[in-house]
Amino acid sequence: ATRLSRYLVGLDKHYLTEIRLGIRTSTGDGEGDVVEDTPMPSVAEIKALEGEVELPVPRASAVKIEGERAYRLHRRGIAVEMPVRRSTVHRLEILRFEPPLLELDLRVSSGTYIRSLADALGGHCRTLRRTAVGPFRIEDADEALVLPPLAAVVMYPAHELSDAEARLIRTGRPLPGRAEGPVALYSGDTLIAVGTGDGTTIQPETVLP
Repeated sequence: ATRLSRYLVGLDKHYLTEIRLGIRTSTGDGEGDVVEDTPMPSVAEIKALEGEVELPVPRASAVKIEGERAYRLHRRGIAVEMPVRRSTVHRLEILRFEPPLLELDLRVSSGTYIRSLADALGGHCRTLRRTAVGPFRIEDADEALVLPPLAAVVMYPAHELSDAEARLIRTGRPLPGRAEGPVALYSGDTLIAVGTGDGTTIQPETVLP
């Protein structure tokens, strides 16, 4: 089932965060040093972050800079220019705006740093909680529950295979099919593979044992 992790890491994320406006820190959260006092943003400036954004990756992050994690360089006091990452804020809902505190409900594309959004508003994250990854919500979490592979790719369209088709897929051969993008290929209640369709054929990409 670890073979399916690649299909989960790229899913959209849902966060709840409280931002302390007016103070930027070196790490984008409350643990860093204060580096700048900033003016309060307006509601319009906050909402302007909804959509596609390009923001620098936080210095205290796991991104590698010339082969070394950025947070390790930051801890040693080595200043480096951080790369800019393009991401999408699909939804930005203001839950509470009582300066200097701002609470946001966010749905963002994979790879979005909420600390970068806070920094863009001239503040830093006080609290941050991830509440969903794709269709998987924290309120549905159960430590005792192990999802079957088919349930782990529920976000993709599904294509039920005949016995003959399942044999073809297991040998890595494509099938005719109208699906476009990722598609779950299953037989009964068993996931056989995840494939990619181009509108005419479905090519198996990850075949499960």
